[in-house]
Amino acid sequence: MENKRYLIPGQEPRSTNKLNPLARPKDITINKGIIGKAVSDTGPIIHLNEIDLIKVLDIFSRVVIPEEVERELKNSKILISRNIKVIKLSPEFKDKIKVLTNQDNLDLGEAFAIVLAMQEKTDYFLTDDLDARNVAVKYNLEVHGTIGIILRAFREKIIDKNTAIQKVNELHTKSSLFITKDLVESVLRAIEEFKR
Repeated sequence: MENKRYLIPGQEPRSTNKLNPLARPKDITINKGIIGKAVSDTGPIIHLNEIDLIKVLDIFSRVVIPEEVERELKNSKILISRNIKVIKLSPEFKDKIKVLTNQDNLDLGEAFAIVLAMQEKTDYFLTDDLDARNVAVKYNLEVHGTIGIILRAFREKIIDKNTAIQKVNELHTKSSLFITKDLVESVLRAIEEFKR
């Protein structure tokens, strides 16, 4: 089967151009409807739980989180899905946590998740945090947020059009994720215009 290349509509993809971070990056490659392995920080898991849509993480062949994210989720009283695996950081990667928290001013959960993505050489890093997104791009990680995950699940037929529209609206009205009405409208237009 031939690989297809897509961009997630409404989601600004990362740039691999170090001199011009606003340059358009390469498209995302998918194969047979399931995309590669991802590391998530706390945000997308919380936001997907808030709108009862954790199942969309099934678009990834595997989702892993570091122990620090597991701790944050438990503190937020979020049950961790059986599909999400907790992985311990190797000792040689732990020094990078200090760099990310001190130099880049990231919270521990985001720092642990970015370092785990580097350790595991994952295909994707999932976050809704702008600072974490910027740091991850600096380390050449492919970054996607909750909206991008929902859009991809719709495109991969894990959820239908009505569910995608409903859940994007719920992200705006029921979740703790801050997204503007303009972004919601843009995403809803992308869903409406998508041809299957």
